[in-house]
Amino acid sequence: MGTRFTESQQRAIDLRGCNILVSAAAGSGKTAVLVERIVRLVSDPANDTDIDRILVVTFTNAAAAQMRERVLAALTQKAEQEPDNVHLLRQLTLIHNAKITTIDSFCLNLIRNHFNEIGLDPDFRTADDGERRLLEQDVLAQLLEDSFARKDPAFLHCVECFAPGGRESRLEGLILQLYQFSMSYPWPEEWLLSHRPKEEAPAWESLEGEAWFGWMKRAVRAKLQESSLCAQENLRLCGEPDGPYPYAQAAGADAELTERLLELADGPDWCRKLWEALSNLSFARLSAKKDPSVSAEKKEAVKRGRERMKGLLAGLREKFFYADPRFWPGQQQDCAAAVRALVDLVLEFMKRLEEKKREKNLLDFSDMEHLALKILQNRREDGTVEPTRTALEYREQYREILIDEYQDSNLVQEYLLQSISGEDDGRFDRFMVGDVKQSIYKFRLARPEIFMEKFSSYRKDDGPCIRVDLKQNFRSRKEVTDCVNDVFFRVMHRELGGVEYDREAALYPGASFPEPEGGEGEADPYAPEFLVALEGEGKEDPKRLEARMIAAKIHQLVGRLPVRDEETGLLRPARYRDVVILLRSPSGWDEPFRKALEEEGIPVYVTSKTGYFAAGEVQTALNFLRVLNNPLQDIPLFGVIHSPVCKFSDAQIALLRAGDETGKRSLYDCMKLAAQKEEDLELAGKCREFFALLERFREYAVYLPIHSLIQRFLEETGYLYEVSALPAGNQRKLNLEMLLARAESFEKTSYSGLFHFIRYMEQMEKYNIDFGEAGALDENADIVRIMSIHKSKGLEFPVCFVAGLSKRFNRQDSVQPVLLDLDLGIAADRIDPAARTKRAAVKKNVLAAKLVEDSLGEELRVLYVAMTRAEEKLILTACSREEKLDALAAEASPKMTAARILEAGSYFDLLLPAWTASGREILREKQEDLLREELGRGAAGQNGLQRLLQESASAPGNAPEETELLQRVYSRYPHENLEGLFVKTTVSELKKEGMQEEGAAELFPEPEVVPYVPGFIRKEEKKPGGALRGSAYHRVLELFPFGEKPRAGLWSEADAEEKIRTLRESGLLSEEYADAVNPRKLALFLQSDLAERMRRAQEAGRLKREQPFVLGIPASELSETLPAEETVLIQGIIDACFEEEDGLVVVDYKTDAVSEGAELLRRYRVQLSYYARALEQITGKRVKEQLIYSFALQRTVSVP
Repeated sequence: MGTRFTESQQRAIDLRGCNILVSAAAGSGKTAVLVERIVRLVSDPANDTDIDRILVVTFTNAAAAQMRERVLAALTQKAEQEPDNVHLLRQLTLIHNAKITTIDSFCLNLIRNHFNEIGLDPDFRTADDGERRLLEQDVLAQLLEDSFARKDPAFLHCVECFAPGGRESRLEGLILQLYQFSMSYPWPEEWLLSHRPKEEAPAWESLEGEAWFGWMKRAVRAKLQESSLCAQENLRLCGEPDGPYPYAQAAGADAELTERLLELADGPDWCRKLWEALSNLSFARLSAKKDPSVSAEKKEAVKRGRERMKGLLAGLREKFFYADPRFWPGQQQDCAAAVRALVDLVLEFMKRLEEKKREKNLLDFSDMEHLALKILQNRREDGTVEPTRTALEYREQYREILIDEYQDSNLVQEYLLQSISGEDDGRFDRFMVGDVKQSIYKFRLARPEIFMEKFSSYRKDDGPCIRVDLKQNFRSRKEVTDCVNDVFFRVMHRELGGVEYDREAALYPGASFPEPEGGEGEADPYAPEFLVALEGEGKEDPKRLEARMIAAKIHQLVGRLPVRDEETGLLRPARYRDVVILLRSPSGWDEPFRKALEEEGIPVYVTSKTGYFAAGEVQTALNFLRVLNNPLQDIPLFGVIHSPVCKFSDAQIALLRAGDETGKRSLYDCMKLAAQKEEDLELAGKCREFFALLERFREYAVYLPIHSLIQRFLEETGYLYEVSALPAGNQRKLNLEMLLARAESFEKTSYSGLFHFIRYMEQMEKYNIDFGEAGALDENADIVRIMSIHKSKGLEFPVCFVAGLSKRFNRQDSVQPVLLDLDLGIAADRIDPAARTKRAAVKKNVLAAKLVEDSLGEELRVLYVAMTRAEEKLILTACSREEKLDALAAEASPKMTAARILEAGSYFDLLLPAWTASGREILREKQEDLLREELGRGAAGQNGLQRLLQESASAPGNAPEETELLQRVYSRYPHENLEGLFVKTTVSELKKEGMQEEGAAELFPEPEVVPYVPGFIRKEEKKPGGALRGSAYHRVLELFPFGEKPRAGLWSEADAEEKIRTLRESGLLSEEYADAVNPRKLALFLQSDLAERMRRAQEAGRLKREQPFVLGIPASELSETLPAEETVLIQGIIDACFEEEDGLVVVDYKTDAVSEGAELLRRYRVQLSYYARALEQITGKRVKEQLIYSFALQRTVSVP
């Protein structure tokens, strides 16, 4: 019986004579639809369509091969059913000529057939990634050398701006980044020239017509709309029966303010008026009136909402409106010269690289697409295109073009396929299948916008361009699809994920699963779960905690959870092989997870595309080649002699070094010296053996190809056999065999010799062209798999853990010195090497905001892919502090706004409110419970040891000394619970766990002037780091005369700058500290309510600053494993504290680069609690408030 298709699937199969966009949700059977459409097209004699007149484009070779196999199988089956169908039998003979191919293979075939039309030598060769990188590096090195020799002022200015201090590698990186980015555009030179800044400063009027300005206006309005919603919600809460009515007046004023700002944004001269309004923001103080009838929860909700509203407005001021808009055109000009020179360098690099490739007769994959486009399209002077004669021939050749994974197309690919379709002639013949919710290759410059443009414009009923939605999911149980819908209804927006997740985008269960036997009222074993490991006060690694929680859950599921058997279709108990653990990025996570699972006795395999170059056996082989090429490299030489190849011990290597009385010899020279000495014959013999080995292989290197040289090294030294005998020996052996394969690939390139092979491999490692450790796993092995979400795309698993959800999003792309966007252009900081200043530019901040928004959209789509891999059981896991979990749960809402989603720093921040809002339970696992299980295992191990000792003592012939030795080796230190005890510590040490994120980069660079050091003195001066900046602010505020009032009544930036200068000139403040403090940020602090309270306290003699303390606490408070009778002394310094009528206030200043107050609370809550406790013990008075003033957020954060 054939496959029964749904109505939507059947429509997608049967439609003819139109362009069709199939929006296929996860698990909706798009491949089956694609195969069936092809079979129907070529099996109907009335259509007169042969299979070699259909072009099917996929995006991987594996997908193309699978598609060809499935089409062949379907045609064969149909031919058996219709043996008299001559047309169908003809297709079976033509199938091997069918163009079921990747876009790269299509372009390659096109170029081979039409090389003469572009003046290309027909004997061209395709370069692999390693050769391409070598070629780029060679061309780049020569370009920079020539540019330095010419001493062109524009070039030197560019170097001082983007690569000061002789760090040309930064400039090289920028040139390559801009080159590769531009190559995703059909006409890269044109894109570069169109975004090359003009010589003259742009007029204000012209800015309003630029794409980045329009995007900024939309972003500003969205933020203002969100702040208005916050204010309106606060006002609503104040009006409820038990609401905080004393706050109603302030909430009403906030609502009026935000509405007025929205009106300004929609009115004339909006930019200048908003700048004026945001520069002079002031907020009414909340009433201090207390009423027991007021809900404490609603009162806190209003406070939180108000802080968020203020943060949104402060963010607008900091990112966009920190300067008079009339100065924005000048800002553009400040960075124009450096960007112009950079673009010129890229254009010259592009030209030279093309020449070098032609000289070597090479093409890379990017060249193929652009040359194919050149064959198919003529670009007119007015920017329009016309098809070439070749394109018209291809239009006649192909009756239909079918494109799989269309959401991952880029602009070049779109123009290519468009040029050979018949749309221009009124013949609509494209069939495009994809799901924009699964577009997760932005890093490869995919453009999901192409899919969305058609998604929005194609009609669902009739016409030349029709959209068909496949919504039914044939992969997962209803429990899984319901869960996915519940989450994405709340978090996916058109503005971020690319699609509005509504009933049209939702998943509808279509799969049939056998149901387990169970009594009524029993818990659903397939209900999705969200497990959160709660961090305790100890220093346990959060990754390890989460992994232990997952291990415990796997033990619960394996052998117990009924899952459908692939072969029989019946239920059977789950096995390890049914389980997968998905991680956003396995790097830094896969190893802790692997170890934790193995400790629990769970077999596990890490599927990764990285790790090959880190494998010890690969490093040893490459190090030997490095030493062979140049033995004066100490680190590679150490790696070789310390390896099983030479077997030098640590002590022997230390003796080699000790023999160098000068301390200046290389390790190689030390070995030569040791080889001549007679004091240590064993060491001397080893050195001589190594030199003989080296000399022998130097002779081999003269005439042997690289792969033969490596093969001989492995065989003569016995290294291949030795590593094969180690744990995971088969894996190690396959890794070395892969190295041989890479050497053979290198020998096919235009480079040769040992030196260039080493460069070839180093380029692959440098640019993460890592091909993963060689696969040594049987796909049927009963083992848990750990893999990246990207690697899992297209796969499905009965039990799916989506783990590591608390990991922070990577937003490094938005803080680079030069930012790129295909639509908005190029932006950079305003750097003036002569004045030693670096200032932010509004355009750069706009591009940074756009990149963050695009990144969040990508993260949402990645999360969708991860959650839709589950067939039967979906489990989400994270590790978090309980207070953060509770705070996020309190934010649950039916639909999170796009602005709120943009504030998320991790999947956890997105998922937890959505999960809670859907009425689902969060399962909390306490750290002590997870560790208790581990301690139980340890106790079991000790019991086993006792049995071992008893057996040893009673065994006949065993000497008492043997038993005593066992006892000593395996005995436990009787006071090991005191090992973590220290006599004295600092508050900073106690909160260090919360500081792991402290080095995280700011989403937006500071808009103020920061010290900039030109290259000629950079070696003598260092850019102020975070620690220096923090110390500088603390020193200024320690000395600042709060009792003074400024002349104008309100502290201005000029007043603050003058005061800093006075402190420096008086000798109280070093020049280094003075330069690190930003006068504008200091002035904003002095204008705050907190500074005013401190001023009043100083006048009353109740302000203390830099107050030192020592506090004694029971050791058990630091860890439950430490005894209560032991005391630990904690010392610290309180930045500031002051007394008001109803209690003391503790103040802490922070300069951390954070984007939200919650992050500061997570980092410093413990620190402030110790400050408050110490102050109460010292004074005997109550601390009523703990406050953090953030110079990054420019506001006060209250510690609850």
